[in-house]
Parts: sequence; C-alpha cells; structure tokens
Amino acid sequence: MRIPEDVRKDIPLTQEVIYFDNTATSLTPIPVVKAMDEYYLKYRANVHRGVHKLSQMATHKYEESRKTVADFIGAKFEEIVFTKNTSESLNLVALGLEWKKGDRIVTTPYEHHSDLLPWQRVARKYGAKLEIIEGDDEGNLDLSDAEKKIKGAKLVAVQHVSNALGVIHEVEEIGKMAKEEGAIFVVDAAQSVGHMEVDVRKIHADFLAFSGHKGPLGPTGIGVLYINEEMFDIFEPPLIGGGTIEDVDLCCYKLTAPPERYEAGTPNIGGAIGLAAGIKYIEKIGLDKIEKQEHELVKRTTEGLTELEIPWYGPRNLKKHAGVVSFNVPPLHPHDVAAILDEHNIMVRSGHHCALPVMKRLGINGTVRASFHVYNSIEEVETFLGVMEELVKSLR
Repeated sequence: MRIPEDVRKDIPLTQEVIYFDNTATSLTPIPVVKAMDEYYLKYRANVHRGVHKLSQMATHKYEESRKTVADFIGAKFEEIVFTKNTSESLNLVALGLEWKKGDRIVTTPYEHHSDLLPWQRVARKYGAKLEIIEGDDEGNLDLSDAEKKIKGAKLVAVQHVSNALGVIHEVEEIGKMAKEEGAIFVVDAAQSVGHMEVDVRKIHADFLAFSGHKGPLGPTGIGVLYINEEMFDIFEPPLIGGGTIEDVDLCCYKLTAPPERYEAGTPNIGGAIGLAAGIKYIEKIGLDKIEKQEHELVKRTTEGLTELEIPWYGPRNLKKHAGVVSFNVPPLHPHDVAAILDEHNIMVRSGHHCALPVMKRLGINGTVRASFHVYNSIEEVETFLGVMEELVKSLR
C-alpha cells in the first residue's frame, strides 16, 4: 500500500479538509465502516447466550475481534477486555484494585487527566500517597528520580505518549523498574497504539488502556483494557451482572472466567468489529511505515515553526517526539489561532488538552495542537505552514 495516497482514497474527508486533530480522534477508512455495516445489516444480534444463527455469527465475529486486538499488542485472548474508551479503562483499574492507607502510587506530571484523576481519588478516598516523577519542560522524565520514587510503590501509572507535548516516554525502562519492585504497572497507550509498536510483554504492563477511535482507525465508543493474566486473582470487576457470572443464588454469585468476567451487560459489538477492521487496516499498511510518515511530518512542522519563530513545545530530540506538535502564536489565544486555521479548512485542536498541570507548569493557558496520522501529507504541512506564515506577518 502506498502512503498516504492509497489511504486517502479510503477516507473521503481527506479530500475536503486538512485533518490535523488525530490525537482527539482519527478519521475512519471505508473498510472499517463496511465491516460495521455488515454486522448491523447482515447478522445483527446479541452475543454469547443466543443459540440462533445470527447470535452465533455475532459471537464469532466479536470474539474474533478480541483475538485480533490481542495479537496486535502481544497479549493473550483472555487478557483483552472491551470497554468504552481509555478513560473508562483506566478508571476501572483504579476501582477494581484493593487499596489501604499508605499505599504509594507513582505517576508523571504530564498525564492526561484520565490517568491522573483516578489516582488522586484513590489517594483522597483511601489515604494512599501520590508521588510524581520529576521531569523537564519538554516532557522528558528523570529516570533516576523514577527509580527512587518507584521503590516500595504499589502502582506505577505512565502514559506512553503525551497528548499535550508529543513526548514518547520510556515505558519499557519504567516497566522494568516497576517489576523489580513488585509494583503494578499501568500504561495509558491512547496515543501510541496504532501509531507505533506496542507489545505488552516487552513493556512489562500489568494493565494497558487505549481507545479504538484514535490510532487504530476504529469507531468511537470502543476501548480496550489489557489485563495481565497474573492480575486476574487480585483485580475485581468493578461492574457485574449480565454476562459476568457462572452461577447465581439469592445469597451469592460465582464469577465466570476472564474476559467475560470483566464485561458486564451487552457490549459494543459493532464497535469491537470496527476496531478489529481498523487494526487489520493498520497492519496492512505497516506500523513501521506509519511511524516513519509521522516522523517526517513532525520534522517538517517543527522546522517550519522554528523558521517562523513560533514557539512550540515538546522534546527537541525528535526521536522522542511522536506525531503531536503543540505550539502558540503570541499574543493570540490558542482558540483564535485554531479558528483562523479552520477558515482555511485546517482542523486542529486548541485548549489545555485535558492536561492542565502541563499548561500550568509551562505558564500558558493552552496550546494549538496539530496531530498526525498516516494519511496526512507533507503537502498538507506546507499548506499549514503557509497559513501560519501569513498569520505571523499580519501580527508584525
């Protein structure tokens, strides 16, 4: 498959707009939509308990999707739980573990709110202690401080890629530190799965969360929580009911085996099928090609912004910089810049990106964020930089 040309043919919106808001959600290829349409039009039924042929087909496709996800991130079939999104997955982890006063939770100052607030709530509710790994203004973590903080910790939670700064964190090294201390390691992979290789064994993850609608090019409303099988005995399902049990009496119940134990009620069947289709589409392209394409886009974008003397944020070492570029055009508010770009059919995100502690640290009220996927082109970046050049000239 040629990129980005062949991919763009499968995504009609790329002919209408320059879409640089992939960190929030990516565009959906036609094969993904078709896979979901096939479910809704040809074998629409609930899963697991029906004996009729439509239910049997839906169950087969749903569980086949689970296997596709498991293989994609190096997990086992039973370790994959379908959720609504990354935020739900991370909250479930916090809710399903037992806590006591004095438990130490270690995280970073760059986390998305969804990988910060659940741990803050645990600290407030149970008297656990939340500790933050030191880092610099580019988003680089101090690994020596991480090693110190992780000693004696119960849980370590780290994002793989920052949605605000684009920095790629050293999850493999931090995961190894956590394992050596016997700590539970949680990875927010919302901005990495589908953009680069993610192997849960390689990074020593006990839990890993991501959304289908971002990197994997799937639909909204479907997420994944990877649960290492070693956690099955200590991780209680926060939600129970239909589909989660093996036996029930009026006095008590017995849970069924994973993964169904962790999926209460009717799941997002069409969403899971769409996610699997997105992953297959990604695999057809090749993660190495996607990563290379995004790196070239980031390189040209940051070079262009530097030439225009527009301040941008994140690691200067571009080997650690994923396909997310945050910047500002003083004295304009980020929303004003985004509105100007919108007038030129360039879609970007503006605001604090659910990372308020990062913005407060940098002393700014938000950023403009351009984020890429494989269907974005150098030509689109040049168009974007042309608009930015005209904007800068108008302010001088």
